[in-house]
Amino acid sequence: MSNHKEGQMSFGARVLWILSRAVAITPHWFQYGCLGSIIYFVMRYIVRYRRKLIIAQLTTSLPEKSEQEIVALCNQYYRFLAQTIVGTVTLAGMSHKERLEVLEVTLSDEVKRIVEGRDFVYMASHHNFWEYSQFSALRFEGHKAIFAYHPLTNNLFDELLFHFRVSKDGLPVPSSQLIRYYLEHRKDGVEDGRRMLLGLIADQNAAPMGDVHWYNFLNRPTLFFEGGEQLAMKFHLPVLYLGMSYVAPGRYKGEVTLLYDGEESVEKHEITERYVRHLERDILREPAHWMWSHRRWKYYPDPETGEIKVNIKGY
Repeated sequence: MSNHKEGQMSFGARVLWILSRAVAITPHWFQYGCLGSIIYFVMRYIVRYRRKLIIAQLTTSLPEKSEQEIVALCNQYYRFLAQTIVGTVTLAGMSHKERLEVLEVTLSDEVKRIVEGRDFVYMASHHNFWEYSQFSALRFEGHKAIFAYHPLTNNLFDELLFHFRVSKDGLPVPSSQLIRYYLEHRKDGVEDGRRMLLGLIADQNAAPMGDVHWYNFLNRPTLFFEGGEQLAMKFHLPVLYLGMSYVAPGRYKGEVTLLYDGEESVEKHEITERYVRHLERDILREPAHWMWSHRRWKYYPDPETGEIKVNIKGY
């Protein structure tokens, strides 16, 4: 399992945690109005953080937008990214009550019925503030959220983020260890028999492995992680999709949609295809709120041979 343990922090991580707690107790207007504006100014005007990549990916993904509209979206993205940085830091001081308030989620009776007493796959994305996606799991009674994550190369910040994310209702588990964790706890559940919500953020760049399948996503062939679908098909688990919409700085709404009930007969790649379609719809609705600074399209199929090529530029 992960090398990090709840309640145990290295000296460096504890120092950063204390600093984050200090920011977390400041007023909301200071966090997002002052600190967020400073971060935005630095990224947009001084660092110009990955601007070439952001502009290129926006241009290819949204061909109907003019050059002026693309630049405007890039600047809006910087504002959104600044807010996500502030939001991540304030996780250090967020109470259970606040975690319920920052993301408003309503569950349909159908969704509640299908997942009651069952493990299920919960697919989220980097559209809007992804760190809050774990809080929607608080709405599922009798479940504990087991969220897969990709460890950072910087051990100090990886440790800090682990402690930002861990709680009595949620446990971050490295993506490579998620299936093993599930198999170990599948029979008896976790902590007093609670069932598992297996959280996956599946929209990052995926390396070509095995049976490669390309999805039409934002105007180009795209690879996606298919671990959620594989889990669902192997163990007959329902699959839910969490879509998020922006309300105000630090405030979002979540919409939970059933992608697969665990029993329906579906073709291979169909569950992931449904995820991709929902994600694309959400991005097109609020295009500035997806993670455009991530090098999403590192691979592409040769138009003539279908051979997998490496996109040297990354976009």
